[in-house]
Amino acid sequence: MESEKLKEMLGSLPDFSCPVLVAGGGKVARKECAEALLALLEGAPAPLTSPDVLLMEENPAPGVAEVREAVRLMRKAPAFLPLRAGVVENVSSLSEAAQDALLKDLEEPAKRSSWILFAPSFLGVPPAIKSRCHCYFVSPAFGGKSEEAAAGEEILSRLFSLLSMSAAVKLAMEKGSQAKEAEDKKAFCFSLFSSLLLFCSRALEEKDGGRAAGGGASRLASSFSRSALMGFAEDVKESFDKISSNVSPQLVFESLFSSFLVRWRF
Repeated sequence: MESEKLKEMLGSLPDFSCPVLVAGGGKVARKECAEALLALLEGAPAPLTSPDVLLMEENPAPGVAEVREAVRLMRKAPAFLPLRAGVVENVSSLSEAAQDALLKDLEEPAKRSSWILFAPSFLGVPPAIKSRCHCYFVSPAFGGKSEEAAAGEEILSRLFSLLSMSAAVKLAMEKGSQAKEAEDKKAFCFSLFSSLLLFCSRALEEKDGGRAAGGGASRLASSFSRSALMGFAEDVKESFDKISSNVSPQLVFESLFSSFLVRWRF
């Protein structure tokens, strides 16, 4: 990806004088962004599979021992590339202990090394990590419909079709059960809520830009006011905070889906 396309995606070209944090977008957009950032950092194309690139994938989420080992390796001189790079696919999926282990190296990075962190949303990233990074945002409009956007449309389509509070609670319990079964509960919740925020942002862009609504849930969303969409987005943001505080996913989903039904049906 040339630098102009990267600049369009992030709003400006990154500053690698300290760790870089990129939030938003879908998995495809974030992977493309990671490859582009590596090329910019190294001065030439650098594959994610390079021995000098420590890629910490989201599934399964790296444990504290893996993060400590990555921090140790980041302090070694690169073998092939000008700089050693640590790429974290979803920093919000790390446990608190793993985030703490990473934080020390973000504060005092080794020479000839740089961290590139990703997250579905800034809302899921601890303030201590955000404050130590140059932060960028992948526009939801970049790269076409993402997996997250599709998930948001599917959930919103089901919510729009509900006629009773009991139906909303049933759907909330279903999502809460999925979160309990997911390998990483917080990662599941953050991904789900990010998809809803992504959906709302696109629906608002369509309203503000005067564009015709897309398919599925977008057409249904067009019938609601801008203030109603913004209200639901605020409800979703509050749900992020609840999950961060380890509130039961079932209770969080029940509250969110019920507030949706109250907001639009009664």
